[in-house]
Amino acid sequence: MKSWRGYTLLDLFLIGFGIIAVTASSIIFNSSWYILINTLLGLFYVFTQAKGKVATQFLGLIYFCFYIFISYKQKLYGEALLYLLIMIPMYIYGVFHWLSNKDKKDSVVIIRNNLSKNEWIIFSICLLFVSVGIFYVLKILNTAYLIMSTISFISIIPAVYLLIRRCKWNHVGFLINDLIVPFLWLFLVLEGDYTFITMTIYFPFQIIYDIYGLSQWIKLQEKQKTC
Repeated sequence: MKSWRGYTLLDLFLIGFGIIAVTASSIIFNSSWYILINTLLGLFYVFTQAKGKVATQFLGLIYFCFYIFISYKQKLYGEALLYLLIMIPMYIYGVFHWLSNKDKKDSVVIIRNNLSKNEWIIFSICLLFVSVGIFYVLKILNTAYLIMSTISFISIIPAVYLLIRRCKWNHVGFLINDLIVPFLWLFLVLEGDYTFITMTIYFPFQIIYDIYGLSQWIKLQEKQKTC
């Protein structure tokens, strides 16, 4: 049953509970303003993504700009540079691609069935070469937590690519990434910087939204097929 502008009570509960949890943890552990804004943006970004809203691409741009800033502040220079050079252009393209492939009635993206076999092959080969390049770039820039930073960045590329290409399996990619990235911030917490507990608390909500998002995209795809 719809309760408000197409959002169900479950939708509102999921986003509401997430906002309360990360805001409370931010206050309790005295997190900086930019960490709080980043986590809140992340929640809205993943939530709108789960609903297939075109606003996802705009929120993604803003979210990753804050993520780049936080990474730079924590001396994750390589990660900040790669997000700037790879993720930001991908989301800029995503804005235009989603705007040209949206359902005008509900402002949601029109979901594709899947990528072609050739596209999967080409993307996989490109990802392999890019992964090697990413490792050496991060190594040259003396990025903190080299292995974890490399894995976390490589794991998000397929997720973002599938999201931009409007493929429902992007949620599986983000789920994998959201199981990896928290460890990067957990290392900082274990070193005594408890302000980043907010970042680690925020990722379980992303995991929930990833699973929820996959189910929503499957339903949305079936609905679009019948229209």
